[in-house]
Amino acid sequence: MKNYNQILKQYYKKYLNREPDKEGFAHYLSLLEVGKLNEEELRNKFLNSDEYKARRIIQEQIDQYPQLTHTISYYQTKINKFFSQHDSKPKITIQKNGKVYFVNSSHFKFFWATLQVGLWEPNIFNIFDAFLDSNHSCIDLGAWIGPTVLYECQKARHCYAVEPDPVAFKILKDNIDCNPSLISRVSLSDDCIMDSSGVVYLTPFEEGLGASRTRALSKKSSKSLKINSVTFEQFILKNSIDDCNFIKLDIEGAEYLILPNMLEFLKKKKPTIYLSTHPTFMSNPKKSMKKIYDVIKIYDNIYDDRLRKVEHEFILSEDKMKRGTQVIVSEKKLVPK
Repeated sequence: MKNYNQILKQYYKKYLNREPDKEGFAHYLSLLEVGKLNEEELRNKFLNSDEYKARRIIQEQIDQYPQLTHTISYYQTKINKFFSQHDSKPKITIQKNGKVYFVNSSHFKFFWATLQVGLWEPNIFNIFDAFLDSNHSCIDLGAWIGPTVLYECQKARHCYAVEPDPVAFKILKDNIDCNPSLISRVSLSDDCIMDSSGVVYLTPFEEGLGASRTRALSKKSSKSLKINSVTFEQFILKNSIDDCNFIKLDIEGAEYLILPNMLEFLKKKKPTIYLSTHPTFMSNPKKSMKKIYDVIKIYDNIYDDRLRKVEHEFILSEDKMKRGTQVIVSEKKLVPK
């Protein structure tokens, strides 16, 4: 007879990297011993558990951001504490760099936990602190559900938040509505900004609409949503924006289409751009990233996401072409710390 006691301990160690909890261990062991659960089914239960998925996400963030020096267990403990603090509450409190905002607890609770404990884009709020000011507005292209918008609008005079995914846009509006004192500081738009006006097809990944990786680049599929597009210039005119000095651009690969279309505006106004690149989402990454490079080279300064000055060719490096990166292009010269 198989030693299910030992097998189960191995599964806990392999998939959750911890000793078994008494209640869970007893439950699985009893099912194994009476034949109501086999090893393959047990493995699938571990692989599909929230704890395993959370560990994978945490590990991916640690791999992406080498400055995160804490362990998976450290962040898992912090996230568990976050969940216990917000259990059954209608709003989640987010606190970053002295700014506070609230979001609807019904949507993406695990994401908000990773943001609060410092796993999600750990340097982005420092970037906003360095470049946003109360005399100018900012534009957030790819606002998603609002993690950056609700911070930006407290630093800038006004934030124009753009999100074409209808599911994400509804959640974004819900989250803005959780902050009555900030509503007047945000203008929401569901425009899809592209290199031309007309019709585009918005295509999600397997997570479906509402997740953070919906794109207007993919070929039309059975999952695609037909929507209208406008150019950046049309968006500026429509909203009468004349004081923007900062643009966040995180649009899942379409940046190679939109940035060249923005070139005249960028030459004239020179707003700082926080740019996320997604070469793996482009059909011809080298050619597309060269188009981006040709735009950002009009700026004097390029910084990585830790605000360290880099060369313009940084975005074309082999490593960044494989997995993308975040850079800040700006006329502002930062003093090294």
